[in-house]
Amino acid sequence: MNYDEHYIDSVTALGDTHEVVASQAVFTRNGIKLIERGTRINSTFREKLLQHKLLPPIDQCLVVAGGVTQAALRERAREILDAEPRFQLLRTALPGIERLLNAFYAMPLAPALAFKLTVAREQRPEIYEHSVQMTLIALFLAIKSRLPDRDLATVAAAGMLHDIGELHVDPQLLRPGHRLDAAEMRHVYAHPMTAYLILQEHPQYHPEISTAVFEHHERLDGSGYPRGLKGEEVGPVGQILMLAEAVTTLFEKSWRTHGASRLSVMLKMNRRKFNRELVDHLVGLLHGGEPRGLDSMGEVSAEAVVAQLDQLAEIFRNWHGAYQACTVDTPQVAEAPLVDFVNQRIVGLERALLETGFHPDELAALTAGIEDDAVALAEMQLMVRESRWQVSDILNEVGRRGAELQADAAGRALVDNWIKRAETLIKD
Repeated sequence: MNYDEHYIDSVTALGDTHEVVASQAVFTRNGIKLIERGTRINSTFREKLLQHKLLPPIDQCLVVAGGVTQAALRERAREILDAEPRFQLLRTALPGIERLLNAFYAMPLAPALAFKLTVAREQRPEIYEHSVQMTLIALFLAIKSRLPDRDLATVAAAGMLHDIGELHVDPQLLRPGHRLDAAEMRHVYAHPMTAYLILQEHPQYHPEISTAVFEHHERLDGSGYPRGLKGEEVGPVGQILMLAEAVTTLFEKSWRTHGASRLSVMLKMNRRKFNRELVDHLVGLLHGGEPRGLDSMGEVSAEAVVAQLDQLAEIFRNWHGAYQACTVDTPQVAEAPLVDFVNQRIVGLERALLETGFHPDELAALTAGIEDDAVALAEMQLMVRESRWQVSDILNEVGRRGAELQADAAGRALVDNWIKRAETLIKD
């Protein structure tokens, strides 16, 4: 495993505030001793560590005082359940929380991976906190699915380690609102593979835990990454992780403004992407209590909702017009993998809208008669936002998989032209 500058930055910066010590001598690949056993590591070692490939890997050579332990993870999980309003639903939906918390204590935690989680906790706390919260939701789903305790420990380990690959990604690329170019996108989307390769070095985590970590951004309809798996190609723990990941991200972004409402809309529109039984557990959870409802979202403008519906409908019309024209004039273009891929994704999104009760061809007409119904307008606005997000996801997927999806110049131009118009409409 080669350690990039971003991870070395975090490791050496940790040594400036915590006692990080070499537990064994560190050698270069050429057999030259680089660091003596017992040496305290800090940022002065940054350049030295970056210049060489190390043996053993740096995580196996360092220990830190007050590092992450299973007991510390269990305590942090308890604090979140006690203090975070959005997690109160989990408490009320379970007969007790000790079984959930004990899974943190029972999870395997190799010293090298405990060190990695400590780096996350102290230097990249957004990754650490996200991982704890995601693991809580994953464990809730596992318990509702009646998994045995041994499997709960597996879910806990996979949840806590699912994003360790992000420690090797430039933090600037993960900033909220940062628009990724194609090269940056490939780098960020590689983090499940990075985590998999790290876990592969630890037999107790491979292949059950490592495979689930590798799958945590997959989707059952094949729209996920890194491999675009479908259906049962994603393992049971991977299916738990990918739903827990999506829900946690939504919690983080919109709970204070939209509460459980946006989550409910997201679940309705994504039943083809996630395990339906797992989704039903969350739907049941939401019906158990909603701390912030649609009627507390504030004033929603009917004109703004109509404008957004028109933009969404235009995105669909633009694609279908171009696609239908090429099926008549140049059918070989329509059959190109790239063009067919985009068409399948658009049709899938329209199907999701239909299943949620919204006809893609009649979107703007949906507001007729509900101009004064704040709750109905709010739900419609959430549906539009989720749909626009899914269009953005299609655009990102084209960028992510463009190289493998072959198309001639005409097919590429068709898709590129639609993307340019869709991006403009989404930004408005």
